[in-house]
Amino acid sequence: MNRIMSLFPLSLLLAMVAGVLAAPLPAVAAPAATRFACDGADAAGKGWVLPVYVYQPGQDAYGADAASLINAMWETDQAFDVSAHRFGVSRRIRLVQDDRCRPVVAKIPFVKGRNRAEMGRALEENLAAQPALVRELWPTKRVKALFFVRDNDITGSCTGGGADAGLSNGGAILPRWCWSEAGLTHEFLHSFGLSHCGQSGTGPNGDDPLCRNWGSRPECTSDAASNYHLDSCRSDEFRYFEPTPVRQPPLAKNRNVAFSPYLIQDQPSSVWEFRMKAVESGKCLDGSGQQVVLRACGDGRQQLWRRAADADGYLTLSNAQTGRCLTMPATAAAPVVTGACAGRREDQQWLPKADQDKTNFGSRTGGQLGVTAAGDGTPVVRDGKGTFVAEPLGGTPAPAPTEKPTGSPSARPTGSPSAGPTTSPAPTATPTPTRSGPTGDPSTPDPEPEATRPGDPATSPARRDTRFRTSSGACLAVSGPRVRLGSCRTAWRAVPVSGGAVQLRNKGRCLTAAKRSLVVSACARTSTRQRWLLEKRPGGSLTLKLAGTRATRLVASGARVYVKAAYARTATRFTVR
Repeated sequence: MNRIMSLFPLSLLLAMVAGVLAAPLPAVAAPAATRFACDGADAAGKGWVLPVYVYQPGQDAYGADAASLINAMWETDQAFDVSAHRFGVSRRIRLVQDDRCRPVVAKIPFVKGRNRAEMGRALEENLAAQPALVRELWPTKRVKALFFVRDNDITGSCTGGGADAGLSNGGAILPRWCWSEAGLTHEFLHSFGLSHCGQSGTGPNGDDPLCRNWGSRPECTSDAASNYHLDSCRSDEFRYFEPTPVRQPPLAKNRNVAFSPYLIQDQPSSVWEFRMKAVESGKCLDGSGQQVVLRACGDGRQQLWRRAADADGYLTLSNAQTGRCLTMPATAAAPVVTGACAGRREDQQWLPKADQDKTNFGSRTGGQLGVTAAGDGTPVVRDGKGTFVAEPLGGTPAPAPTEKPTGSPSARPTGSPSAGPTTSPAPTATPTPTRSGPTGDPSTPDPEPEATRPGDPATSPARRDTRFRTSSGACLAVSGPRVRLGSCRTAWRAVPVSGGAVQLRNKGRCLTAAKRSLVVSACARTSTRQRWLLEKRPGGSLTLKLAGTRATRLVASGARVYVKAAYARTATRFTVR
């Protein structure tokens, strides 16, 4: 496939330029390092993605631009993972990162008038000035560079191109107006070799899933996610982002983005906590009542919102104090409210509308958040006015994989990490954990919760039909041999075994921890993979821990349930019914 160079659709370009021409917004803190998936070891089959900050000599302003760059990278990472959620899997960007999971950002000067195609050569010319990890990985030819160009004098075109989804470097060039999830995702996918939907002259991939404002078929325009999900059209002969064949011929892995070596497959995104601030008034979205309003920003949980992906590839936004979900009204100017969270309820399904430092959320039913005034108690309404900034306040880190890579040389700098100006600044929103424990920080040990003994009246699941329900309303359900989150028709019976553990049985089969997934299989009283502890947690909930292990618990992402090493505080909590 020839290298593909693309220009943005005019409608999208004009919308992004309008955002740049508006008054500059105050910089927001860079997202926490733990927002990105961690990978600490290099191997011959791995590809790495490197953000590169490009500036004219004497015009380095990375300190002011870093937050926008890192935020665009994170929102793009989330676009990949949210898209993958629809297939019950996870896909995250494998960024060049330091030993605290922070993205490493290279920096190069680039003279106005020089051919933009020479940015890769300019990086090689300045390689000695880059962080040690960049100097180590760049010569491997397995690094995909994303050039974040500070100003339009160097180039005004947002472009990307590559050969295929395998270890083909490719790359993207993004002038300042293109620094957003929409721009970066579009050009990044071109670096995997994908063309526009319906673009002629591209052979069998003429209807690739790169649709953003290009697709004309109903399936490309009928849903709010048509210009967000990476393969929203899903209409061509080969579907280039599906991890399993669905009514399609086999697709070579070097053509299938889902198997790209530049993506991490086993680290689903966490539930992230943030505060939403209206720029014009400086007030924050408050969900203490049913109607969402603006109040003076504070540290209360009523202004803390939790962002999580569901199985449809949308986000749910729940209030930390009430547990209720942000709900969009059906008509313009009507007040936005919170309601009891219900799985796959379209007026509770959201997508980010992130443009550099600005953030908003649009509903699957249409419309986005806005206000009509700036005073205290002003209601938040559908399709009002106003600019918003999401201030990340931390989150529950994604559980570390149970198995560590083996036989791979370290991709970390030897000696002290680079403190030079070419690495991204340390995030300030939340502390960044090390990776020595199941989820990170050994300095804040998670006390072992008490195991619920069979018949404990706090949960009483023993020897009766029980349903394990999450806060989203989904339950632990059986589908063939697989166990996922789904309807609450699946009933379990807890049968005591030794040591306070139980077997969880459904129709004569037992809940079984496979390598990483969860299945039901024939019961065997001596099987260590079928022995579970029911750990009581605050508020009457519980987590499920594999007995006989230190920290192997159930962790859910969308509808998928993983058996992974995780602290109890990061494991999925259930209530029994």
